[in-house]
Amino acid sequence: MAGKSRSERITRPHALFRKRPSECSGVIRKPEDISIERLKQRDPEALTAFFQQHEKKLFGYFSGPMHWHWSFVPDLVQETITRAIKAVPKMRGHTEAQAEAWLFGIARNVHMQEVSKQVGIRLRLDVARELAKYVQRTYDVRWYRGDILDALAELPLGQLEVLRLMLEGRTIREIASELDLPDGTVATRIHRARQRLRERLGLMGGDDA
Repeated sequence: MAGKSRSERITRPHALFRKRPSECSGVIRKPEDISIERLKQRDPEALTAFFQQHEKKLFGYFSGPMHWHWSFVPDLVQETITRAIKAVPKMRGHTEAQAEAWLFGIARNVHMQEVSKQVGIRLRLDVARELAKYVQRTYDVRWYRGDILDALAELPLGQLEVLRLMLEGRTIREIASELDLPDGTVATRIHRARQRLRERLGLMGGDDA
């Protein structure tokens, strides 16, 4: 060290705090971040590990807070996983917590769509029962329940609901009050439902009165 000045012998400050290569960008990647990136690439091992980790939670979600009967739960879980596999490359999250929130967002959509489907099935059965009574009383014609259900399958839920209430003897004003809809909306839905059914089954006469 002879011959060097005291200032030259002092270690430079930045030499004491050298950054690791992974810190140069300011972002340290955690192991879970790397696994999520592999998940987005549909890596088979990452997909298997992710869904095995969350499968039990999905079963608990549908059978617990969503109150589905046990016979529905496996299909709902499978539908959620199927949709997730298809959509995973577009997932925006980068952490395990974000991936889990994304997965259960899909589960909620599956739940809502299945609820809508089951409500539709129940409404169609209700309306079919009432229509069968009407046909037998008015036309004395034997209609098969399956034919009526096929025709009702073409109607949206809004039309099915007002049709069911109408067949129970409610007025447009009463239906509008119960469903919190304008009278005109109820009248339009009834008209369209009856028109569609006349085309398929020739029911309910020739006018809408």
